[in-house]
Amino acid sequence: MIELNAISVNFSQGKVGATAAVGNVSLRIQQGEIFGIVGTSGAGKSTLLRTINLLQRPTSGSVTVNGVTISDLSGSELRRARQSIGMIFQHFNLMQTRTVAENVAFSLKAAANLHRKLPSACLKC
Repeated sequence: MIELNAISVNFSQGKVGATAAVGNVSLRIQQGEIFGIVGTSGAGKSTLLRTINLLQRPTSGSVTVNGVTISDLSGSELRRARQSIGMIFQHFNLMQTRTVAENVAFSLKAAANLHRKLPSACLKC
């Protein structure tokens, strides 16, 4: 489950002030549900999505993934929580020294290794 509660993201514009990229967004996505986030260019879609794993910290609000309020985490706790969150980015980078198949195999091998190292409580994520 992913829950965003009253998420706002503001970007500082120096002496001009701040730009509100996301304003007071709340949503709950249950396991198995599929959502699409649509809007015009510059509407804040990517910024909102980046708050799910805190690649972008919200200015206010909270982010909960599988019962863990990750917006309260930092450092190694946050890195550990991110390991159970999969994201496919609009602009992704393949390793140039590998074929597409080798890139996919690398990711699958890394995921299998991670799965073996996670505590049993995290395997439900």
